[in-house]
Amino acid sequence: SSGINAEYGDSAECNTMPSPIKCIQGDGSDMTAKNCLPAQGEAAPTKCSQAKFLEYTGLAAGQNYACGACAANSGATCQDCDGNTDAACNTKIETAESFKCYDYEVKEEKLVKKETSVTCQRLKDTAIKCNMPGTAADTTYSVKNNGCGPCVEADKTSNKCADCDEGECNSAFAVTAFVLPLLAAFYFLL
Repeated sequence: SSGINAEYGDSAECNTMPSPIKCIQGDGSDMTAKNCLPAQGEAAPTKCSQAKFLEYTGLAAGQNYACGACAANSGATCQDCDGNTDAACNTKIETAESFKCYDYEVKEEKLVKKETSVTCQRLKDTAIKCNMPGTAADTTYSVKNNGCGPCVEADKTSNKCADCDEGECNSAFAVTAFVLPLLAAFYFLL
């Protein structure tokens, strides 16, 4: 018996498992941190994971709160953090109130605003932004994120995209695209 104690130690600590990390687990309906116990024959998890928030889109679909790191090649939809024994690190992502923007489509060889606006999601400190076709946009231009969020800088610089900072503010393009040619026609008639 003394040989075993000498090899493994005498303290009570030698017979205890390390404390498990805590993670929020499941679909998010219960945001209580729970212990992450290892599966039979596996090492104890050291990370917690959750759905990634995609700016102006919302939480990525198909990803629950969980113990363990994100699966390989899931970086577009999953984010993980280093777990600890005191509290979960995969907490609810703070968001701000959603807002609405308009998307555009090609009809009769023109980019036109769709009738119904779309709902845009944002993080707590993200400003409201909508984008729309700019003055140089043609029928090959594709509005980004269904009209939610700012323009890509290259599109904005080349006037293929314009953006604004209020909900549903990106409805002006359809009016501008119709009124400017009409005004030009009247000018030439005079």
